Amino acid sequence: MKIGEFARICNTKISVLRHYDKEGLLKPEYIDRFTGYRYYSAEQVEVFFRIAALKKAGFSLAQINEFISEKRSSQELIELFRLKRAQLYAALSDLKEAEKTLLGAELMINVIFIETNEGLKAKSEKVDGSEFNSACEAIEQAVVSQDCQRISEYRSFGEPGTNQIEAVCDVVRLNGTETEPRENTNLPFEDDPLVVGKWETIGEYAVKQDFFADKFCTESPYTEAPKEIYFLPEGKRYWCYGWTKGRLLIDTGESTTVNPYEIEDYNGDRYMFVSHKSYNYRRGGKPTVLVLRQLDNKAYSAEGLAKKDDISMPFADDRRVIGKWKAFDFCRTKEEFSPERKSEQKLHFSELEFLENGSCISRYGDEIISGDNMQVWTKGYVLRKWNSSACAYEIRTVNGTDYLIIEWKSGDYIWGGFDTDYYVFIRSV
Repeated sequence: MKIGEFARICNTKISVLRHYDKEGLLKPEYIDRFTGYRYYSAEQVEVFFRIAALKKAGFSLAQINEFISEKRSSQELIELFRLKRAQLYAALSDLKEAEKTLLGAELMINVIFIETNEGLKAKSEKVDGSEFNSACEAIEQAVVSQDCQRISEYRSFGEPGTNQIEAVCDVVRLNGTETEPRENTNLPFEDDPLVVGKWETIGEYAVKQDFFADKFCTESPYTEAPKEIYFLPEGKRYWCYGWTKGRLLIDTGESTTVNPYEIEDYNGDRYMFVSHKSYNYRRGGKPTVLVLRQLDNKAYSAEGLAKKDDISMPFADDRRVIGKWKAFDFCRTKEEFSPERKSEQKLHFSELEFLENGSCISRYGDEIISGDNMQVWTKGYVLRKWNSSACAYEIRTVNGTDYLIIEWKSGDYIWGGFDTDYYVFIRSV
């Protein structure tokens, strides 16, 4: 589930989850390299409640991190609560609430899942008609916690002669494993003048009707997703995007998808509704609805949109860096780096060699980039002329081993507006 959905289930703020991620308390199970979306598993809900319970009990984040890493049982944590209660008797009410949080609170409105001839349904218990929205909220939480996806709008069914209703929706169960689709995105171009220009990301919805009802947007446009998407003239591609009439083409490097779109004018603005084959789709679910709002109809170019660094720095020698380096790890921030930590992500940037007098050679997958017309180095930077990016590096020595930490300025940085990531290298022997 995405960070917004996970925050809703846990009744917390996205900023809290980001802080827990930074502190190493609760890291996302998966981070989408295209959107930057953080994804959490249903099992991590229990971990969050443990953290919340311990925090309410007055333990520091450092102590909580130790408890979580040691995988202490619920019984052990409850014993910690009792000791804390003895020390802080005045905080007894907060400790009782923390125990309740640890053990997990039941939904105020019960939700059941029913297999029918038409597929799987999620249904609330009977509630007063005025509580329909609360029933829908309860189903939203239940659907995500059960690792399902809602694929219809909410419907209400009432009992004749009463004000009692049930909220119902269609859902599908998601697979435990993710597959990367490889669809043919090399489609013939067909023009659509209406879509050329800059579009603002509004958010992602389970179904189109949610947008018009202004409910259940899974992401804010300024949290995880790219702020803008550009449709260049003649379907020209930039970053991971291309298009032809009725289709948004996305190539993340790991997956390629053809995402149908439709245009609709609403309240004086032009909107695009993209049938987006995102994370749930890759787990056996259905496409979600990515909503964009058109900001202008200008003819942008990939070159004009790209962020450019100063790559005119003169050569300054750095004898420590000369030699061959092989990839060791990939980090979102430099603070994440630790010799004991090793991400499971495939290391696309695999080799880097610093030669005398400023020449350097890089290997990205099967591609080798060399020659001073393509890239050079100077003390503290690799200057990539082929995409006008200056990638700062530093060398850290830990327990006698040198680690080269260098900025990774990919298309996410150059076109997407995201912060730079980092590769970590060790000397090649």
